[in-house]
Amino acid sequence: MNPASVLPAMPGAAPVPGLASAWRWSPNPMFTFTAALSTDGRHNLQVNVRGRYDEALVAALLAHARAHDDTFVGKGRPLAAVGGFHHDGTQFDTVGVAAPEVHGYHATENPELSVVTYAVFAAYASEISGGENEEEAWGRFRKMLQPNRLDRTEVPFVKMRYGNTRTRSMSMGDARGFAPLDTLVRELELLDGAPGSFVEWENRHGAVRRVNSTDDGLELTHDTGRESVNPGRLEAVARTSVQ
Repeated sequence: MNPASVLPAMPGAAPVPGLASAWRWSPNPMFTFTAALSTDGRHNLQVNVRGRYDEALVAALLAHARAHDDTFVGKGRPLAAVGGFHHDGTQFDTVGVAAPEVHGYHATENPELSVVTYAVFAAYASEISGGENEEEAWGRFRKMLQPNRLDRTEVPFVKMRYGNTRTRSMSMGDARGFAPLDTLVRELELLDGAPGSFVEWENRHGAVRRVNSTDDGLELTHDTGRESVNPGRLEAVARTSVQ
């Protein structure tokens, strides 16, 4: 497989101004695909965009990914984060990268190209731990992060489990599962006045926090110990903890 010959031959492909060995094409009015060769020329770094397309932002993402592709090409990580990204006019601070087994780009029409392709997308540092297994990476990339949108909001890495004695709502099993930050905040808000209830969550660094509801109030457990916590402070604790 030689991406340098395959990519410029995509229907309607045109060179990307200001970015060497990169091409853009649009299979339909809704999607725009942009691909750039990796440093070694043997891999495809590709940004797929649905909806609004920003050529300057996409070129910056690919340039940053290529400048650091030794941190993810061939490293065996299903999902990786390349930090240090900045582009005027956006809040994105990271370039996300998904491996072939996660993204599925070109898997049907050109499997040989698919296995040498890395999906590149605009991301936030809070979203990716770098330690996700293949199943976790697949779920994050395909169901939660909306990697093909350049106008998306931040989706912090949150794994949680909970049980509430008043609402009778609970997570399944003993393992923490991925959830939106808003779900964590909502369940924490429901703890007050529900003795026997708990919420436990993990951030991208693997740090775990837990709030238990007791007859005496709310107790927060974290890596430095335990403390009583006011219900009104829980949202701030949650949002700060996942950055």
